Amino acid sequence: MSMKALNNLIRVVANTSWGADQYTLLHLYRSLVRSKLDYGCIVYMSARKSYLRMLHPVQNHAVRVCLCTYRTSPSPSLLANEPPLCTRKLSIEYCLKLSSSTRSPTYGSVFESKFKKFFDQKSNQIPPLGIRVEPDLQVVGYKMQDTLQYSLHADPPSMALKTTPH
Repeated sequence: MSMKALNNLIRVVANTSWGADQYTLLHLYRSLVRSKLDYGCIVYMSARKSYLRMLHPVQNHAVRVCLCTYRTSPSPSLLANEPPLCTRKLSIEYCLKLSSSTRSPTYGSVFESKFKKFFDQKSNQIPPLGIRVEPDLQVVGYKMQDTLQYSLHADPPSMALKTTPH
């Protein structure tokens, strides 16, 4: 479903004469609209700020409908209930989870950055995920040596359930 269709769905459910209450509308927004925006946040957070601003009207429109506010209501006051996209920090959560699995194919590209010096010299270039979240990980007190490692079994769980025919 497109974002426009999701916003229209919320608008229909928000009908003033028979529509849902604010709590239900915000729950719909979080499960339908924000979940789609969050799904790709690790990728799109590396985009330029001008491109990220294109996502703000989608979020603002849905929150305005949920809160039954006017179109002219300032966006910062709307987002008192909902955090803006750039502050949700799902990238940090992803990196913390990834840090416990050194065998993951993406581990090396996030935590073993060979290009840190290059991106330090070229401030106009957008650095990769590992370099972007490094300061945030330091703020939360993350230390690589304190991370417990886990490994997945080579066989998928469905193989363990199979039995031999008699």
